[in-house]
Amino acid sequence: MEDRINDLESRIAFQEHTIQELQDLVATHQKQLYDMEEAMKVMARRISQMSTASSGTGVGSEEERPPHY
Repeated sequence: MEDRINDLESRIAFQEHTIQELQDLVATHQKQLYDMEEAMKVMARRISQMSTASSGTGVGSEEERPPHY
């Protein structure tokens, strides 16, 4: 009986350790995801600014008339 209790206690300790490791990993991934989302927003703004600056008028190149018109 005591061996079974020791075995169960050992399993619970292992599971608690594993759960803590998984929680830490999830927290790390959440922070990485947040950081990547912020970086993506910055890049999208920069691309938008570059597009606006290169066209000069803010009109996309697909809306511009070809030079022969």
